[in-house]
Amino acid sequence: MSFFFDPFVTFGSPSWLSTLITSALIVPFLLSEPAASATGVTSDTSDLSALLSIRAHLNPFTSLSSWDSHNSSIPFCQWPGVTCGSRKNPGRVTALNLANLGLTGSVSSDIGNLTFLRSLNLSFNNLQGQLPPELGRLSHLELLVLSQNSLEGRIPGTLANCSSLWRISLGSNRLAGEIPAELGALPKLQILSLHYNDIGGRIPASLGNLSSITHIDLVGNRLAGTIPPSLGRLQSLVHISVTRNSLTGAIPVSIFNMSSLSYLYVGYNQLSGTLPPDMGNTLVSLEVLQAFGNILEGPLPISLPNASMLRQIVLPYNRLSGPLPPDIGKLRYLSSLNLRANELEARKSEDWEFFTSLANCSNLQTLDLEYNKLEGPLPSTIVNLSTQLTWLGLGGNEVHGSIPEGIGRFIHLERLHLDQMALTGHVPAAVGKLRNLHVLSLDDNQLSGVLPSAVGNLTQLENLYLNGNGLQGEIPKSFGNLRQLTVCDLSFNKLEGRIPVELTDLTSLTRYLNLSRNLLTGPLPAEVGSFKNLEALDISKNRLSGEIPSTIGECQVLQYLYLQGNHLEGSIPDSLSSLTGIQVLDLSCNNLSGHIPLSFERLEHVRFLNISFNDLQGQVPNEGVFRNANVYSVTGNNKLCGGIRALHLQPCPGHLPGKDGSPAVRSLVSIVITVTLFVLSLAAASYLLHRQRTRKCMPVNVVFFTVSWTARGRANVTHRWAP
Repeated sequence: MSFFFDPFVTFGSPSWLSTLITSALIVPFLLSEPAASATGVTSDTSDLSALLSIRAHLNPFTSLSSWDSHNSSIPFCQWPGVTCGSRKNPGRVTALNLANLGLTGSVSSDIGNLTFLRSLNLSFNNLQGQLPPELGRLSHLELLVLSQNSLEGRIPGTLANCSSLWRISLGSNRLAGEIPAELGALPKLQILSLHYNDIGGRIPASLGNLSSITHIDLVGNRLAGTIPPSLGRLQSLVHISVTRNSLTGAIPVSIFNMSSLSYLYVGYNQLSGTLPPDMGNTLVSLEVLQAFGNILEGPLPISLPNASMLRQIVLPYNRLSGPLPPDIGKLRYLSSLNLRANELEARKSEDWEFFTSLANCSNLQTLDLEYNKLEGPLPSTIVNLSTQLTWLGLGGNEVHGSIPEGIGRFIHLERLHLDQMALTGHVPAAVGKLRNLHVLSLDDNQLSGVLPSAVGNLTQLENLYLNGNGLQGEIPKSFGNLRQLTVCDLSFNKLEGRIPVELTDLTSLTRYLNLSRNLLTGPLPAEVGSFKNLEALDISKNRLSGEIPSTIGECQVLQYLYLQGNHLEGSIPDSLSSLTGIQVLDLSCNNLSGHIPLSFERLEHVRFLNISFNDLQGQVPNEGVFRNANVYSVTGNNKLCGGIRALHLQPCPGHLPGKDGSPAVRSLVSIVITVTLFVLSLAAASYLLHRQRTRKCMPVNVVFFTVSWTARGRANVTHRWAP
């Protein structure tokens, strides 16, 4: 399981489960066929030739160094990975297990000459090439495990000749083509695992003839079309996974009538339609229902709580609507309820009965109802939920009220999402009891009051979102204890005072630190240079003063730096040109003076450089980034001159074009122009000063942070441009 709960990964086809099944099935088989003794056995020469051909197609040879026909002291039945029969077929190879040996190369077609082979396991190597059609000659083959390689090409339809096959595991390769319809003729097949390949086409309806099948795993391919209704005939089927394909249409009604089905994974497709209202009565063995990322609509079946074995309901990113079943708390084994990003409703008080009912689910670990249409006050019964909760999400709903102190009960909580609602009141100090918290998201509410210093107790915190509230007071110095923090957003509040030095000690900050749109004062700490791995720093729209510390040039990874809209003064430090990866640098709307550093010409990756509305003077460089007027702005600096023609600035004194090149003439012209400009500047000084003081300083371009979530719950930051 991923570090954070992840409905998109956790409920797929875990590799550990595949490995466990492989071990459980192969080991007893090998024990039932002990290797032939070194004496008293007549070896079959065709098997020896086949083994030598197999070795010749594989590398490195060191893993199979004892596979040597010239070493007569070790019969091939005792070679590593080789098992021979000892009763009915002495001296004939019955099992070949070369798993996890770091082998490269390909599968020799001569493997089809091991005609008594019952088990073939070449998994967890780096084999390439195609599967030889000669595999179809292995009429006794029961176990075919070639997963976790780099095999290509089509699955040979000749496998249908292996009538004894009960397991085919070809997952995590590069197989293409379609699933052979001939596989539907394998009478004993119980496990078909083809996950994470490049297989396209449709799911063959013939798979509905596999009367012995218990597991079908087709996750992560390019399968299209509909799910065949014929699969509903598989009365032994326990597990079906078709997640991450391009399947369309409705889930066949016949699937919902399979009393044996325990695991239904159909997420990340384009499936439509509704869930049958009586599915809770027919899927009596269902433990996992996973159908995220489709276009399912309609209500949650009222009968769903009757599927008493249900542990996980994972249906986010659909179009489900209506209220939740009020008695969903009957599911006593329920550990995960993820209905994020649907259109589920709770408009009346009785619509919230499901929430009170969930208090009966003592095993509940994940409750995610974000981005639905839930309305009304935050239920007081929230504090009665299971203390086993690791994920609690209600954000993006029209919920109001205050965060109760009882939130501190959830000591196992790793993610708390109560963002984008209408919550009021203070951030409770009890939040500091959630010492396992990795993500705290309370942004875009109406919270007020001071930030409790207890937040500094969350030493496991990685992502902190408190932006878009009315929080006041100073940033607690205890934030310096958040040594795992990678994202911190305190923007759009009313925070005051200086930026604490303790905050700059957080070298763990790698994604972004956003303190913009507050009332912060004082200088930008020189310790800001400690952010060696920070990608984005936004301290714009505050009341910071003093000079820009030269140490900021030590932030070598920095791509976005926003310092606009403060009272910063002094010259622009030349060290900013050391930010070789900078894409956006905004120093506009300050009181900066002096010249534009010539070294800025070297900022090769800049998408936009904004130094407008300051008090800069002298010549604008015209090389490097300054050749393209579309990627920088110097507007509002009335003492600047020169630059490229597109800027329409006055020529700099001493750089006038003309044919008279005598020093005396140039000197006289220079003096006249200087005096004239001085007089004109005095005449306009009061007017310009008054205009600049009353004018609202507006940046030429604005860049908005956009935060999305990766599959493993990590914050993914992008930037959206707006004029």
